[in-house]
Amino acid sequence: MNQELNISELIIDYQNSTQQVVQIFKNKFGVDNLIEGWHTGRYEQTGKLIENGLKFYAFHGIGIAAHFEDKLVDFDFAYLPELRHDGFDIWRLTSFAKSQPKKYGNYLDEELLEAKFESLRNKKIIHNPKIEFPTHLYFWTKDLTDEQIKSNITFIPKQIKSKWKFWK
Repeated sequence: MNQELNISELIIDYQNSTQQVVQIFKNKFGVDNLIEGWHTGRYEQTGKLIENGLKFYAFHGIGIAAHFEDKLVDFDFAYLPELRHDGFDIWRLTSFAKSQPKKYGNYLDEELLEAKFESLRNKKIIHNPKIEFPTHLYFWTKDLTDEQIKSNITFIPKQIKSKWKFWK
């Protein structure tokens, strides 16, 4: 089987899991921006949503760690300028794979995962976009605009900037 397909499946599973967490909070609390919901007191920084499938969650900085029965997903939000939760990096993919060793045992070898990640990056299948406040996260190149791929800075709207103290 194609090795890039394997890592692609890992990334897609990771992204689907982040989407699942976001959807749980949207459905339960009626929020579009999970970080804003936490900062405005709609829910606690840490907690459980057992009835929704989350054994535990913890907001941190600009992200959230979420424990399901069968996996752990930790992700950060990015503003490109739209709010995105589908970004990934080696650390997050490694953690996700380690939480599911039966499913992703071949990626418990961090050197292999790094090599396959680097291969996707070199082939320009994934990309770290150039934005005003740099992110360490990568995205599928096909999901980014030409400007996010080519330019050095992407505009971040003033109303988003003003909400986050660490952006001042």
